[in-house]
Amino acid sequence: MKTPATAGSRPKRDRGLRSHIELTRVLRRVRYSDEFISEVLSQLADPIDLRRDQRVLVRYGLSSERLMDRLGGSP
Repeated sequence: MKTPATAGSRPKRDRGLRSHIELTRVLRRVRYSDEFISEVLSQLADPIDLRRDQRVLVRYGLSSERLMDRLGGSP
């Protein structure tokens, strides 16, 4: 039996979009400096499209793998 919250609902797809606020929270959590964060965000539109902006993120050494490693996650 489906609950009202799930009846007919589809899982939301991750469209690869992140706001500046979301990225700031993650970067602060892994202890990047505010100066670094400001520099990165100055190069990115809001919202950040992870595919479109991949070159900028890589230039700053930012990838999901590296962030997960710094957060202590495992693959």
